[in-house]
Formats: sequence, structure tokens, C-alpha cells
Amino acid sequence: MFRQMFVVALLAGALVGLTLAQPPVGGRRAQGGQQPGPFRGAPMMFAGGGPMMLLGLLRNPQVQQELKLTEEQRTKLEQLGDQFREKFRGLFQELRGLSPEEREKRLGAVNEEVEKELAKVLKEEQLKRLRQIALQVEGLAALGRPSVAKEVGVTEEQQAKIREILREAAEKRRAIFQQGPGGDPQARFQEMQKIRQWVYEQIEKLLTERQKKRWRELIGEPFKLELGPFGGGRSQR
Repeated sequence: MFRQMFVVALLAGALVGLTLAQPPVGGRRAQGGQQPGPFRGAPMMFAGGGPMMLLGLLRNPQVQQELKLTEEQRTKLEQLGDQFREKFRGLFQELRGLSPEEREKRLGAVNEEVEKELAKVLKEEQLKRLRQIALQVEGLAALGRPSVAKEVGVTEEQQAKIREILREAAEKRRAIFQQGPGGDPQARFQEMQKIRQWVYEQIEKLLTERQKKRWRELIGEPFKLELGPFGGGRSQR
């Protein structure tokens, strides 16, 4: 189920969906035991990272401002996003027929292709910051991906436990979505927040202080991304 949600998250390609706060690893706790995050409203639809996540983030005004994009860059990136969305239209069906190993390899190739094109438009420091923001949005769930786990120094035993945590979280989210379109959207949003908080706490327990330090270095300076439960803006409190 987690791998299925990974594919769906990859293809979302826009800042929409239920959103949750992601706290910095090793950070202080706020009142009520909640973790203060580097940003509020991290899109759950991006729970697997990937190239379409990068393209989706680049359409967000806050991200554009953080990267200090020029008008020329914005125009080129919009055209690039349209180009890749059309190109990857059939990717979902293609990935469904692949084994987990083949799927990861295919996604890796797609990601390299997107980043190669982004590097033609963005400066090196802009692309680096974009990757950092993407990891902050994805949160500690990013450690479920071998490439990120390797950079942080996560062991195979830890990775196995992280995959189990993410599998359980995916089942919990699926149960919420199966309730159908009715009900209170805000209540559903709060339930999703609780799941993300639970994932954070469970994965953080597995990490050593050295790994937490490496993660903080990897995600860079905290970035505040303001999104409401359905992708809309909301005011800072």
C-alpha cells in the first residue's frame, strides 16, 4: 500500500491535498506536546518525493520567492512543467506493471531527467535549496527511500522499521479516505495531522543523534510553507 501511495504522490504534481506540519528533528516541543515545524501545511500528497514534487513546488509563490526566481525563470519553469506533465501522462500505468526494484530504478531515471532540465534553468544554489524544501515537505518519511537513507547513514535494520511505520501510516490514511467525500473536512484534516505527527515521532525514535544532525544539515534552513487543508492559503498564527 505504501508503494502504491508513493506512485500516486509522485504523480500529483501540484500543491493540493491534505496538509500536515513537519517538525525539525531534535527540535523543542511546543505547548501541548506538539512539535513546532519548519513550515506549516506540508502536503501529504507529496509523501514520496520525486520529480513531479519538485515541479509542483516551483509553481508555489512562496517557493518562487524563496528561490528568488526571475520572471524569465518562472516562464521557463512553467513551460517545463507543462512539458513534463504531458510526457509523464502514461507513467502511472507503466509503473504499476513493474516490480518494486524496477519501479525505483524507473523513478530514479525520471528524477535525473527532470533535475537535468531544471539545472538548465535554475542556478546551482537555487536547485540545492529546492531539494532542501522538498525534503522538508516530505519530512522524515523521506528516509523510507534508500537514496535519502544512505545520505543520513540509516542502517538496513532501521530502514526495515521505517518501512513498517510508513506501511502502517498508509493503512491509517487509507481508512480515512475510505470514509468517502462526506463528513467534516477539518476533522479529516486533523486526523491526517495526527498520523503525520505519529510518523515523525516513531521515526525520530529510531535515529541516533549523529543521524539527526545529518538530517538537519540535509534539509537546510527551515522554510515556512503556508497551505490550508485543501491546498489553499491560510494566515500565519
